[in-house]
This record gives sequence, structure tokens and C-alpha cells, in this order.
Amino acid sequence: MFNFFRRLQWKLSISYAFATAGAVIALAALAIAVILYLDESSSSRVYNSFYWSKTGFQDNVPYLLDDPQALQLWLERVQRDGFTSADFQFPPSRETLPYANTLAFQTHPIYVLDPQLNLLAAAPAVDASLLNQPFKPRSMFDFNMEFILEAAQVGDKNYSAQSVLAPDGSRLVAFPLRKSDDDPVSAIVIYSLYPPTFAAPENLALYSSFFLLLLFMLLFVSPPLGMVFGWLASRGLRKRLTNLSNAAQAWSKGDFSAAPRDTSGDEIGSLTRNLNHMAEQLQSLLHTQDALVRVEERNRLARDLHDTVKQQTYAARMQLSAAKNLLTSDPSAAAEHLESALQLNRETQQELKLIIDELRPAALQDKGLAQALREYAERWQENSGISVTVSVSGERSLPLEVEQALYRVLQEALSNIARHAEAETVGISLSIDSDKASLIVADNGRGFDPNAVSPASYGLTSMKARLSEVGGALEVTSTPTLGTTLTARVNLDAKN
Repeated sequence: MFNFFRRLQWKLSISYAFATAGAVIALAALAIAVILYLDESSSSRVYNSFYWSKTGFQDNVPYLLDDPQALQLWLERVQRDGFTSADFQFPPSRETLPYANTLAFQTHPIYVLDPQLNLLAAAPAVDASLLNQPFKPRSMFDFNMEFILEAAQVGDKNYSAQSVLAPDGSRLVAFPLRKSDDDPVSAIVIYSLYPPTFAAPENLALYSSFFLLLLFMLLFVSPPLGMVFGWLASRGLRKRLTNLSNAAQAWSKGDFSAAPRDTSGDEIGSLTRNLNHMAEQLQSLLHTQDALVRVEERNRLARDLHDTVKQQTYAARMQLSAAKNLLTSDPSAAAEHLESALQLNRETQQELKLIIDELRPAALQDKGLAQALREYAERWQENSGISVTVSVSGERSLPLEVEQALYRVLQEALSNIARHAEAETVGISLSIDSDKASLIVADNGRGFDPNAVSPASYGLTSMKARLSEVGGALEVTSTPTLGTTLTARVNLDAKN
């Protein structure tokens, strides 16, 4: 199951799903940042409310202090209805004016104090006995408001110093008022403000819906959508790569007819064309190699025929000519020459059989190396008249190229023995271990000096070349008059 998800198409699909989910997360983060920015900007609405509320009081209260009745009526109206554009010397725009109204906690009273913190007016109205007396209601609050009154008395313009957060979430503000910046504080207004109204209930519902939509997209929409898109987008890519894989498998089996076609200009198309070109070159190289092998086999066969059959045929012809000349004058001598010609003919026939057997290694595929060696050694013994013994240990099947190489080495070795060794017996030993295969061919012939052999000697060179192709090596030991031993070893680790 897990191997199925290792396919390229699934990897791309999952990566697309994660990429899509990541994009949604990034979008959500951006939206949250915007909302936080707007929420932070709402704090400026508090300060706007501070500004416009103080401006409304600043533009009216200092000028109404001389008319307590007018001040009282004005305070009651503001406490009940909020500010209007008529309350400002420089009326603000419609978009700005609501800051001075919508944030007012209009059920809370408004107090106007003199710089000595005596109560001058209040809305709603209070008992007349409390007017022009020290501000008593401040002791009724559940929190300390002394520091904002002190800041107002000295005319502190810092909004934070002028306000305190009440337990109910409102802000109690003490505005210091004066006719101009050069005049001393003429009055102090205590006024309650709500928190910013930016996060109104209807806006909170909108934000909740927005976050729920983002969550739904993140969990149920973006991953499947990304996976479907990745699956569709990678299907063509997977098909192209599958064609390349199938072609590579065919090439590994020697079938170069499979040539994938990809005319696209991307990297896969370029890779496909390069691999096709490589396959064409490899096929041409194999054809050339086959041709060279056939030429090599022809040359070897021609050399064998020249060294044996041709020479023996020529010698038999000379014997027959001599017999013909002596047939009338000396019949007994002619008969001897005829007998020699017959012997040469038998030797020629044996050589031809050996050469024909060397051209038939196909028996390996049906019988295995050990059985093929035994049968070949038996036929060679009959044709050559030289006694042969065969021993096999660890008999088992080997890679075909290894069996063919060792079989050819045996053929070449016995052929050389028949032509040059003048041996009476030959011992053949095949040993197969877990990591190597060894073939030993030993004769009791006349031997030779290995150092005196020409490097261009076809027999030894051919055997070494065959073993080298399968990762093997040939070792030759020979002593004049004592015989020769050829040992062929092939390392099987490289073949497993």
C-alpha cells in the first residue's frame, strides 16, 4: 500500500494539497493581519472620541460658566442627545462627528468642576445644595480617580493621564478646559466613554462567518482540490516517465525497437530524445561487436583449418602421388604410401569433428556446464585417442555467459593439446563454490616455456579475452617434458 503512494503522481498530488493548504493559511494570516490592523486602528477612534468630546466641551463650557442656567440646559441636552455640529466652532464632517456621540455612555452623568474641584453643574441635574461645593460623587466610584483629577487640574494634555478604565469597561475621563492654550484651566468635565464601537455585534458575526469559511476551506476544500489538481496535472508527466521506463526495460533485454516519442521542449522531452539517440548508438555498437566476434571466429576457424586440415590434406596428397608413381614399379612401397594417406585422412576427419564441436556450444542451455563438459570430453577422447578423466564438485547452474566462457576455454585447451602436446592423458576438474568457479585442464604432454610464447598467440589470447569478459582470469603453468596445467577462475560475486 505504501509503495503505491511512493509513485510520482501521488507525491505531486500530496505536494499540491499541502501547497494549496499553505496558500489558504497564508491568506487567512493576511486576513487576520488586516483585521488586527483595523482593530488597532479602532484605538484611534478612542482618541478621536477623546478629541471630539473634549472639543465639544472646550467650545462651549468655558463660555457658559458665567450663565449657570444655560450651562445646565446645555449639559442636559448633550447627556440626553449627544453632540451636534452646532456644538463645534469648526464643525467636523459627518464621518467624524459620530465619534463624539456613539462612544458616549449616555446613562452616566456629566460633571463640570472648577479648578478647585468644586461642582459647578451636572447632568442629570443634582440638588442645588451640592453646587459650588467640593465634588462628592467621586468618592462613590469603585476605583481611584484622584490621579486623573490631578492631571486635569494641571492641564495635562496626555489622554492616558486624563482617563481611567472603569470596571464596567467604560473609560472615565477628566477633561481640563480653557479658552486658549495661554489661559489657565477654567473648568474640568468628568465624562464617560464606551470602548470603540468598531467590533459591533453585526461585525463580530461577519468576522465569525469569515473565520468559519476559512476553516472549512482549510479542512475540507483546499486539500481535496489541491490533490485533484495535482493528480490531473501529473497524469501526463507520469505517462511520459512510464514510457521511458518501459523503453529502458526493453533495452535492457536487447530489444531496441521500443523508442518512446516525446516532442515537447521540456527537460523530459530532451531526456527522451537523448536516450533514444543513446539506444541507437548502443544498438550500432552491439552490431559492430557482433560483426567483430564473427570475424574473429572466422579467423580462428581459418587458422585451425590451415594448421590442421589443410596441412594434413596436403600431406595425404603427397602420399597419394608417391603411391601412384610406385604403383607399377614397387607395389609394396605404393601400399605403404596409401596406408599413410589413409591415416592422414582419419586424422583430418577427427580434426573436422573437433572443429564442428567447437561450433556447437548451444548444448549448454539444455544440459548445464558440467554435463556439457563430460559429453564434450568423451567425444574428444574418441576422436583424439587421448585418455580423459573428468571430476566435478559443487555442481550447480551458473550464469549463461560464465558457462559459455568456461566451455570455450575447455574447447580451446583440448584443441591445443590435440595439436601440440603429444599427451597421453588429460585431467579435467570443474569446481563451483559460492563465490567462484574454477576449471583446471592438465596434460602430461611435452610442455612448453610460457615465457617464450608470443603475445600474439591466438589460443591463449582468446582464452584470456573470454574470461576477462566475465570477470575471470587464466593462469598457465607448464614445464618442458612434464606437461601443462591451465586454470580458469571466474568470480561469481560480480554475477549475482
